[in-house]
Amino acid sequence: MLCSGAMSRNEASLDLRAWREYPDRVRVSEPSMVSDQPDAFMQFAMERGLRLSCADLNAAPRDVTAPPDELERYWLVTVTGKHADIGPLQTLFIMDQADPRPPSMRDALWWLSSDSWAVEHAGREMSNWANVYGYPTGSPATERVFRLHIAQADGLRALLGGDDYRQLLNLYQAEVQNG
Repeated sequence: MLCSGAMSRNEASLDLRAWREYPDRVRVSEPSMVSDQPDAFMQFAMERGLRLSCADLNAAPRDVTAPPDELERYWLVTVTGKHADIGPLQTLFIMDQADPRPPSMRDALWWLSSDSWAVEHAGREMSNWANVYGYPTGSPATERVFRLHIAQADGLRALLGGDDYRQLLNLYQAEVQNG
């Protein structure tokens, strides 16, 4: 399911031709915040004109005999900025099947900044990064995931610019420390 402005945020059709063009109509409206305090991640996104779109995906292969409530829910999340010349940043979110809401901008920025912060905190060195998570350093799977995290961090920096990228990572670090 593709989240679209013409339909409710939980109903839409998947049209890959439209998806490739990233039209303005492909958006997720954010649920209202419970807190009366502005969320730093949402404020960051609003000040920079970031937009979020998502597509509810079907995973294959999957255990077709498993009850639907036991399956995970997959969302392809795309974050775009104000500048059309800078490509979007995409990532796959895996959520609990029972969660009725799509990922929010806050969710996307929190996880993207988390992964990027870990890469930067490790000095962009795979062995340092792997040790933080307890991953085997000689594993091809570890190398693949690290390369994906580096590419994601580079994409986030390109989307935001260097100063805003560092500011987002600082927001993440502050939230984790004050958590």
